[in-house]
Amino acid sequence: MSSDPNERAELNELGWGADFEAAYQTFCDGLPAGERDGVTPVRIVGVQRQTFQVRGADGEGEARMAGASRHAGEQTPAIGDWCVLEAAPQNSGEPGSGRLLAVLPRRTTFSRAVGAVDEGRRSQVQRQQVIAANVDVVLIVTAPDADFDLERLERYVLAVQASGARPVLVLNKADLHADTDWWVQQLRTLGPELEIQVTLAESGAGLEGVRALLTGGTTLALIGSSGVGKSTLTNALLGRTAAPTGEIRASDQQGRHTTTSRTLYPVPGGGLLIDNPGLRDIAVWDAAGGDFEDLEALAAQCRFRKCTHTTEPGCAVQAAVRKGKISPARLAAFQGEAAPRSRR
Repeated sequence: MSSDPNERAELNELGWGADFEAAYQTFCDGLPAGERDGVTPVRIVGVQRQTFQVRGADGEGEARMAGASRHAGEQTPAIGDWCVLEAAPQNSGEPGSGRLLAVLPRRTTFSRAVGAVDEGRRSQVQRQQVIAANVDVVLIVTAPDADFDLERLERYVLAVQASGARPVLVLNKADLHADTDWWVQQLRTLGPELEIQVTLAESGAGLEGVRALLTGGTTLALIGSSGVGKSTLTNALLGRTAAPTGEIRASDQQGRHTTTSRTLYPVPGGGLLIDNPGLRDIAVWDAAGGDFEDLEALAAQCRFRKCTHTTEPGCAVQAAVRKGKISPARLAAFQGEAAPRSRR
């Protein structure tokens, strides 16, 4: 990679850092000397079925995974990944601007577990689906309406924390109720340390706190159910209509699902933003099984070995809930995970 300070500044604005630099240099050191000048670091800013939109110091282009990488057990690039791009020779006839040789090690990995563990017919091993990579802050967007669900929001928080990113709760569509205090207090039960922002993205009200999170090189992602206003929030932060928005249904005041793909946008003034399709729910990917270590330790103290942590006497988990040491939403998330884990 060139030592041109302008190129370095461009990469830094895209979220580049010393960790990616070290990994990139290690990869380049393993290339034959004659091939090192033909590669450059790029970030995945869009994902299609067969191709990837990438952006680097030389601007934006399109790339495909190198054939050898596809069959060598390499990671499939996700939105936000940093990759090594080999530029296609001029007049080569290859589609796109080059080939992706490798995915650099991720700083954070926001993912979920997919695949049924037991569908009543045959068991299936859960697998990890990467939603976004190298995200610093994840906005968990909800609204004060009938779709407000603390248990689901708890799972979002756990998934973000497991990724290594910082979760921030956003109560959008604040105009749906004259007083949002009750809703904010509900969100506070998910963790006193969690930051909460109250916004009305359609008018721009309350966006100052969200914009403050978008410093140069910081990557912010939005998640939440369809209709909570993620696309409207994206457009408000970008200052333009980049993500399509749907009209409001009169029956339940919910916006229609509009975002169908993940895109990484540079934000005017600094920072990057990923708008994700609506997630009705999320199962926490926990390869190590450590997300509920505290609850599992408590469960071992229950009077009954097969305690369901509901109505049994001598339940240590329920006792912790009554004392305020564990939120009811966190217990519900633990109970939802307990059955699949017992069959792994």
